[in-house]
Parts: sequence; structure tokens; C-alpha cells
Amino acid sequence: MFIIIIQARMGSTRLPGKVLKKILNKEIILWCYERSLKSNADKVFIATSINEENNLLEDLFIKNDIPYFRGSENDLLDGYYQLCINNSFNDKNINIIRITSDCPFVDTNMINDMINYFEFNDYDYIINHSKYGITPEGSGIEIIRFNSLKYLWENEKDLLFREHATGMLNLTEKYNYIIKKGVYTYKPENINIEKMNYIKLSIDTEEDYLKSIEIAKNFNNYNFDYNDILKYLGKE
Repeated sequence: MFIIIIQARMGSTRLPGKVLKKILNKEIILWCYERSLKSNADKVFIATSINEENNLLEDLFIKNDIPYFRGSENDLLDGYYQLCINNSFNDKNINIIRITSDCPFVDTNMINDMINYFEFNDYDYIINHSKYGITPEGSGIEIIRFNSLKYLWENEKDLLFREHATGMLNLTEKYNYIIKKGVYTYKPENINIEKMNYIKLSIDTEEDYLKSIEIAKNFNNYNFDYNDILKYLGKE
């Protein structure tokens, strides 16, 4: 069973409240959520923190009947673990897909490909940051088995690690002996990898936001994927 958890917080320093900004009349967080729903994952949740500023997010989740969880602002590892426990997703066959909410164009096809890659290779954890392919900044996706998430929750004491949750696994060899890691490579045909490595699809600044609006207006729908975006941007 695969559970998507989208991490969302209002506390951006460079672009406050960015996940509630709209692209084609839809909030960025809803772009991310609705595109994730189209994947082969079994459930999609949004995780935010108990900080008061995130009450606006909770209002949106309630209005749109979105399952969500509110936990620690800085201990995201605990938030992921508690979300699983509170929803009885603590079985060894549960796998968590981690997505960040500041990437409205999360690719459904990539999620599905990563699910297949994860199952076929029997990994405990995979990430899609590969130097041999294209991973547009902001399109990072991770998959981790619940048992591995639980192990990290029980054993990792470093506050920086816990704040970045499973993302730190890609930067350390500390758990290589217990967590089998892999890398999914996105390498679409007829795309110049070197030319497109600069692409940024996350929204961190006003410039990023305006670029996202431009991309969305070009397609004027919600169904385009990364390959479509790369072809469009490659013509610029």
C-alpha cells in the first residue's frame, strides 16, 4: 500500500503563504493534491504543523474534504510517523511517498513509475535525484517503507535530520547498513539533459510563481507532465 504525504507550511520566508497563491484560479497546494490523487497511490494526505499561521491551510483542507494531519513545525519526521500511526498505517507493507507542496506540477506519471521501480527492486527507500537524468528542482519525490521510517523515528536524534525527515537519507551513509537505498532516474527521450538541468519547478520566489503561471497558461489544463514542460521550456 502506498500513501502520499504532501508537506505544506505557510511559513515561507521568501514568499510567505505561497502554497495558497493561485495558478489558473486554483491554489498551489490544490494543484499538488489533485495531481497526486490521479496517481496509483492508495491514499493522499497533507501534513502541516500546529503553528497558528497554518490555520488557513486547515480551513482549505476542511472546505475541500482533504485528509490532513497537524504536527510539529520543526520535527517533520515525527509528523510523518504520527500521521501513519493515527491512521493505522503502521503495517510493514505500508510505503510512504513524500512530496513537497511548493511544486504544483508534480508529475503523476513519475509517481507511478517510482512506485513500480520501488516494488520491482525491493528497496527500503528511493529518491528521484539522479545525476544521470533530469530532476527539475522542486520535483523531488521520495518513497520509504514504514518500517524504515519507524526506525529513523526511534533512532535519529539530530534535530536537523528530523526537520528534513527522510530527505536527509540521500545525504548520509549513516543508515546504509539497515536501509536499502536506490535512485530512480528520469530520462525522457528526445530531451537534452545538460540543457534542461537548470530547470526549476518549485515556487520559492515571486519570479518562480510568475513562471509557473506562464507554464500553466501555455497548456491551459491540469494534465500536462514534466516531459511536456521540458519540451515547452526547451523552445524558449
